[in-house]
Amino acid sequence: MIFALVGNQNCGKTTIFNKITNMNQHIGNFPGVTIDIKVGKTGNDEVIDLPGLYSLNTYTKEEKISKDFILKNKIDAIINVIDATNIERNLYLTLQLKKTGIPIVIALNFLDELEINKGKINIDKLQNRLGLTVVPVTTVTSKEVENILIKAKKISNQKNNIIKTENNINEDDITKKYNEIEEICKDIVYLPSNNKYKRKNYKIDKILTNKFLGIPIFILIMYAIFYLTFNVLGEYFSDLINSGINIVTDITQKFLIEHNTNKIIQTLIIEGIFNGVGIVLSFLPIIIVLYFFLSLLEDSGYMTRIAFILDKPLSKIGLSGRSAVAILLGFGCSVPAILSTRTIQSDRERKLSMLLVPFMSCSAKIPIYAAFVSIFFKKYASIAMLIIYTIGAITGISITAILNKIMKKEKNSTFIMELPNYRLPTLKNTVLLMWNKSKEFIEKAFSIIFISSMAIWFLKSFDMNLLLVSEEKSILATIGQKISPIFKPLGFSDWRIVTSIITGISAKETVISTLSILTNTSIETLPIVLSQIFNVQSSISFIIFILLYTPCIAAIGTIKKEFSTKIAISVAINQFIIAYCMSFISYKLSNLFFYFF
Repeated sequence: MIFALVGNQNCGKTTIFNKITNMNQHIGNFPGVTIDIKVGKTGNDEVIDLPGLYSLNTYTKEEKISKDFILKNKIDAIINVIDATNIERNLYLTLQLKKTGIPIVIALNFLDELEINKGKINIDKLQNRLGLTVVPVTTVTSKEVENILIKAKKISNQKNNIIKTENNINEDDITKKYNEIEEICKDIVYLPSNNKYKRKNYKIDKILTNKFLGIPIFILIMYAIFYLTFNVLGEYFSDLINSGINIVTDITQKFLIEHNTNKIIQTLIIEGIFNGVGIVLSFLPIIIVLYFFLSLLEDSGYMTRIAFILDKPLSKIGLSGRSAVAILLGFGCSVPAILSTRTIQSDRERKLSMLLVPFMSCSAKIPIYAAFVSIFFKKYASIAMLIIYTIGAITGISITAILNKIMKKEKNSTFIMELPNYRLPTLKNTVLLMWNKSKEFIEKAFSIIFISSMAIWFLKSFDMNLLLVSEEKSILATIGQKISPIFKPLGFSDWRIVTSIITGISAKETVISTLSILTNTSIETLPIVLSQIFNVQSSISFIIFILLYTPCIAAIGTIKKEFSTKIAISVAINQFIIAYCMSFISYKLSNLFFYFF
């Protein structure tokens, strides 16, 4: 059987999906977390988690995905997840779903929150008025989930003869529908007007979404996160990982020497694999700590407030608070951030949001920043990191503002986003997000970075005739030396640096692993070598270039898929040009600064 989970955004669909299928999909306390169809299994049955939507009169790409799936696919039953604390709004979609003729069971979620606030819903009366089976859900237990599935299987053979057509849905009279919902809820639902959550939300929002204090508070929170990540917790755990990697490297090297292993194999394993992959893995704790704090912000409900406070400033450049969700996700990874633009109604705004996303510094660049900041700006690491992220954001906003003036104007889209209740972050969700991000990072380290590390070692060890030579005569050196003059005006023309930039297009983490391999350095000695081939001015220029240049292949591929090949190529070329210009300006300005001061 095929069951579709359908409901409004942020109603708890994915939590129920995870419980039914024993999967670990990302969940968050802000709308639009699910932006694509997720498929899971329970026994022989299939469960589909569809992106959230408020009605079948769709406006955004993500809503259209859900609508098309419902209308065009065979579904045995719909599990309609409803937020009990916002039942009137949720029932609009329910009444539309009834018109499709697909059997429906309602999972009435968040009843625990409703009861805490002295609210009540008469389940029996609600079932009678709707003519649908209603299953109460409090904390999404196995028993509750099992009950939902039993009811869904029971009603799956009750299909009526209504034909699923778009015309049936679009004939809805909105006013008539809400009058019907009001009539249904009149004697069935009791929601106190001034409940505990509303009072708490109002008090917190008075400060966090204040038009004068909102953005400064957000900047302070981000500074605190960077300080704890790069100066305290992340640095401590990174040092521990470094020590472990060094011990394993030394043991392996001794073993290879004792067993008279071929010299080429020795250098491949130690210089190619251990130095290349090991140096990237050493930054894993920083990634974990950063995502720990970002998960707390997301799970608490604060992320949506950031979108709210950024709505007004973003409107000046043709965007809305809806774009803020993509921007914030961009600090993690550009791929899901670009995909999240599906939630934006206007094509023009969606395109502008996508163009802005790659300027947000993704987590893959953290190992590069961490390495350079720890060498050249150690005392001011957290401030330096905040400045790097701010430069990326300001550059992106400036480019978007220019494009907004150039691109054909459209009628401004309306920004409507639900502000969820503040909730205490759950340990499970926080650990889950940290685990998923750590797993992605480790998988990348032992796939893309592992392969590229061996390829780089090979290219820097052999010449065009496949003879073992010194680095300066290698294939990589030959190529790098021909390209390196292009980067001389930016302050870094060493062929090894240029090569790391090229390999970074596959995955940004490979920049630091490439530098490690090409300079024959371990984690401990890398700072010494980097301080010899960079000075403060060229390090600033290099960081700015890495911050802004061409996104990784995965991001470019996502842009191609979501928009077009032409736009993807344009983004790749334009960001390289912008990075080059900004890096050149920063190099000249930093030289002037050091000349006078």
